[in-house]
Amino acid sequence: MQYLLVGLPFAGKTTLAKELEKRFGFVRLSVDDVKFELGYSGVGDDDVPDEAWEKIFRVLDARIVENLKADKTVLTEYAWVTKQWRDRARKLAGEMGVETKIIFVNTPEDVVRRRRLENRDVNARFDIPDTVFEEALHDFEPPTKDENIIMYDRAEKLDVWTKENF
Repeated sequence: MQYLLVGLPFAGKTTLAKELEKRFGFVRLSVDDVKFELGYSGVGDDDVPDEAWEKIFRVLDARIVENLKADKTVLTEYAWVTKQWRDRARKLAGEMGVETKIIFVNTPEDVVRRRRLENRDVNARFDIPDTVFEEALHDFEPPTKDENIIMYDRAEKLDVWTKENF
């Protein structure tokens, strides 16, 4: 099984992914982790060259394939802003006969804006340049029913939600 964690920046995808990894032993793969491993920590997404992004996604794809071939459940953590990007990830798993489910971390825009500003005060995670953040908000396509969605709302109790969905 492959799960794609989908949502706006600062929606809580990483927090949820780490919790699911801990509870179920899923393999958590993060685009940001690969980006940092390849030397792009402290660099805004706009400053990462296109060729580097291609390499980042090749590395991520290889890790997804490797883990799915080993019959592991994979959580891929990324904004997956557009359906086209999600379809690309779904196709990769589908070619291996593996089902993909979308975990939509449904966090309202006002909340992600507030979290982003709070993060700037405490620097708990890397920041996103204004242009990249606004572009993600503008371009985000919420998942549709045909995408095999599991909805997560931060107001839900995690124990209840996981029992109902996993």
